[in-house]
Amino acid sequence: MYDMDSILAVVENPTRRKILQAVVREPHYPLQLSKELGISQQAIVKNLNLMEKEGLVVSYRQSNDRGPERIFYKPNTEFTITIDMRNNMFEARLIPAGESGNKEEPKEETKTVEERKLEEVRGRISQIDRQITEFDRRRSALVRERNNLIEEFLQMADLNNMDYEHRELLYDLLNRPNWNAEDISKKLGFNETIVSRMIDEILQYCREMER
Repeated sequence: MYDMDSILAVVENPTRRKILQAVVREPHYPLQLSKELGISQQAIVKNLNLMEKEGLVVSYRQSNDRGPERIFYKPNTEFTITIDMRNNMFEARLIPAGESGNKEEPKEETKTVEERKLEEVRGRISQIDRQITEFDRRRSALVRERNNLIEEFLQMADLNNMDYEHRELLYDLLNRPNWNAEDISKKLGFNETIVSRMIDEILQYCREMER
């Protein structure tokens, strides 16, 4: 799914953004999302079906020893959207992961003084656009590096032995490195003392994993 309008139509919905924030961390099944997000399972399923149709997520079945087979959802694409809004400028860019966008080459026609001035301005704008494209490419590379660091740490941590609250806290610790326990406690709705204790438990668990 690489159509700007379709993507924006999906992610403009707050419920769908909450669902995507959850499934990019780890695969979820509808009942789990309903409980964790406080949204009806009917609404969860409706939005998951839409996002799967649009290509943002993909579903798969997984057997469960403690109950019936579950349908999990995980991300199906990666992209970056940038929007610049200034006086005399509105530019929206969709950058698929690993791609750097389109380059525009300036034309070389010069005739009158006015046309030369116009061409000069267009040439400078073209240079700026190329710099923006290079910035987007570099940003995409940094995002991939960031994501790889998180994935490598999560693989080392063996999340299967952590409960959901500890996993959610670990995701926030990694994705918001400048936040402290107070910031995270406000986001999660937990007491700061509880968050600090859970952080200590995560650190202790990681130390045990290194042994």
